Amino acid sequence: LLDSRGMTLAEEIVSDMDIPPFDNSAMDGFAIRSLDTLGASLHNPVRLKVLEEDLPAGHTTQKSLMPGYAFQIMTGAPIPAGADAVIPVEDVEMRNEEIWISRPYKTHTNIRDRGEEVWAGEVVLTQGKTIYPADIGLLASLGRSKVAVIRKAKVAVIATGDELIDIEENLQPGLIRDSNSYSLTAQIAEAGAIPQRVGIVADQRELVRQALERSLMECDIVLTSGGVSVGKYDLVKEVVEELGAELKFWKVSQKPGKPLAFWTYGQKLVFGLPGNPVAVMFCFERYVRPLILKMMGRGEIFRPTVKAALAHDVKIKTERTQFMRVMVGRKGEVLWASSTGAQGSGILRSMSLANGIATIPPQKEIWKQGELVEVMLIREIEERPERLPSA
Repeated sequence: LLDSRGMTLAEEIVSDMDIPPFDNSAMDGFAIRSLDTLGASLHNPVRLKVLEEDLPAGHTTQKSLMPGYAFQIMTGAPIPAGADAVIPVEDVEMRNEEIWISRPYKTHTNIRDRGEEVWAGEVVLTQGKTIYPADIGLLASLGRSKVAVIRKAKVAVIATGDELIDIEENLQPGLIRDSNSYSLTAQIAEAGAIPQRVGIVADQRELVRQALERSLMECDIVLTSGGVSVGKYDLVKEVVEELGAELKFWKVSQKPGKPLAFWTYGQKLVFGLPGNPVAVMFCFERYVRPLILKMMGRGEIFRPTVKAALAHDVKIKTERTQFMRVMVGRKGEVLWASSTGAQGSGILRSMSLANGIATIPPQKEIWKQGELVEVMLIREIEERPERLPSA
């Protein structure tokens, strides 16, 4: 049951019991007959004899409450036969073995009725629902130690390139640290899937083949970074197709991420992501993340989008749709989107600073300050950031 948190429910949960399963006290106090309190006042209090037997939670009694008597009762304890109200301890005056009551009480006062939360036969959780902590508590109250869920997708991450070294190695001329497999692994985990970081694979056909074969055997989705462009050492596309995968598309009219490729391999799915760090993260957000959520049965698979005004002019030098990393902030009633700086596909800091990705269509070369664009939010919106224009 505890392992189901954040997963998608794969069955309809119907209660086989009432919750609560019996009428019980909502607080510590005294179980009484409401009729006994009729006419009670400060000047004419009702006196009830307190029985020697009390009722702590988890205990029951075979006795019925008779007129003129009261049971001392604790929160959660079953209401005894004959009682129809509970008076809190602080509302009575104890005198010897009696309680003095100075006002009348209505029936069902401070009583949690049987089935007031759930009735037997009622659908309490629907198939396709994401399971949250409160749902786990509800399932526990129904006695469900196990629940059917849609399993988490398992996603392999392969970083290709002779120039790559792991993050703990010392840099040498011509080499760079692998950031792609780390950012992708974090994105996969954030989406709720299970990442399998294969690591760095050199630009050698047999090594690429071995990594792909192993990943296709063990995972539902395989992500590669690099190796899908048109360079001499871009081997991923060739090897994936040699293995028998069916190419669905290669190259998208977008910036960043033009050389994105996608294959199917039976029931397995393969994405050939670009090598540039920003393009890798963007393509994951735009294409892979929704797929993962869809596979895991989620209803909401896309990031939220907003309309935001450009905080400055934007010049486009491409015929492709441009996706600009932006910081979205609110000033008054207006949302503004400001570029996070240089937008090169290799400038990962532009993604680190962003809370949104703005879509800039190639309709014109210059988009003016104040024009509205669509922004996919990847983090929360800032309130009144300093560098945005006045509302």
